[in-house]
Amino acid sequence: MSVDPPRVLEAFKAGLGARFPFLSDEDRAVTDRLDIAERSDARHGPLPVPFTFALLPDLTITHIWNGWYFVGRPSPEELRQAAREITGLVVSDLDFRGD
Repeated sequence: MSVDPPRVLEAFKAGLGARFPFLSDEDRAVTDRLDIAERSDARHGPLPVPFTFALLPDLTITHIWNGWYFVGRPSPEELRQAAREITGLVVSDLDFRGD
């Protein structure tokens, strides 16, 4: 999710060749509701703090990272580990017997 307008996100999505949805919070309703805006910099106004979530297929959040630049953002290794954990959870829920 981004505070960029939908047309900007669609162009970005097309440029990446992504096949998953990009969500826009242009009016910052979600940002305000979650109260995730950084307000300490009066010059630039309230800015949404970046968050990264790892989700199960049912959209249950399994991991949350937050922060600017490299502080608080997940590393590729952390994302790989989260994906491996999620895959293990999903596969363990599958019934391979066909019952």
